[in-house]
Amino acid sequence: MAECVPMTELLWTQAQDIGPSPRTSVAMTYHAASKRTLLFGGAVGGTANVGDTWQWDGALWRQVADTGPMARNAASFAYDDDRGRTVLFGGWATTVPGLNDTWEWDGDSWSQLADTGPSGRWFAAVTYDRGQKRTVLFGGFANGVQFNDTWAWDGMRWVQVADTGPVARGGAAIAYDEVRGRVVLFGGSSSTTLTNETWEWDGNSWTQVADTGPSARWLAAAAYDSAQQQTLLFGGNAFQNRYFNDTWTWDGKLWTQIQDMGPTPRESVGLVYDTDRERAVLYGGSGATVGFLGDTWELVSQ
Repeated sequence: MAECVPMTELLWTQAQDIGPSPRTSVAMTYHAASKRTLLFGGAVGGTANVGDTWQWDGALWRQVADTGPMARNAASFAYDDDRGRTVLFGGWATTVPGLNDTWEWDGDSWSQLADTGPSGRWFAAVTYDRGQKRTVLFGGFANGVQFNDTWAWDGMRWVQVADTGPVARGGAAIAYDEVRGRVVLFGGSSSTTLTNETWEWDGNSWTQVADTGPSARWLAAAAYDSAQQQTLLFGGNAFQNRYFNDTWTWDGKLWTQIQDMGPTPRESVGLVYDTDRERAVLYGGSGATVGFLGDTWELVSQ
């Protein structure tokens, strides 16, 4: 069972409401080399997507590029700590649903590196595995198809490393537990079925480690809090406009709910952990009544 702890340990604070235009399904990660949160693209209304790149320094958003990958939403995004590059894969574009291109951001500009590897898809889960020194991608959607394949990117090529593990799904939340050396995957949607399973990838295989904690959902967001040594999970959707704004932590054994206050209920947010300022950063998403959001929040230890 989930254990409730005092909400004073971690506190959400709204940091900004200006910057990128309101949007959902953004690609967001923390770029440690520049000590900035990096945001790319997203959906801004209907089938309209954007392809701009922004940085958050803890006080202000600044646009740093408007060229690079095609405008898209639901792309997969992760920061390669060893090479100092941000890796972007796939996503959904208005004219090309299910992209399969791979791009990298070096801190100044975008470069396309591949258009082979995983088949075109969106809402695939991706994170950087420091232990294996490679970006790991799982699942995703493509035109009515759900995937359960696992791929790894080493900076030059994609290699499929597994086709067994979690049931095929998209919209799962993912993060890398640096202390335990495990990729943590939670939830997601397989067709019309939601799950609240928690799985971990040790670099060779997947193991289901829990089916209790947060309720079943998809399009939640996860990040690893290196200061508290725990995985954070926020929000998501359980279909029929049931959006969440609960915040949970995973210590490798148990899920603990720490808050249901802060950002309004929403899905498809950007969530990262700023290792230099030791706080989680959340941006945007979409909710039941407010449409696309453009607010920025930070989760800070008290």
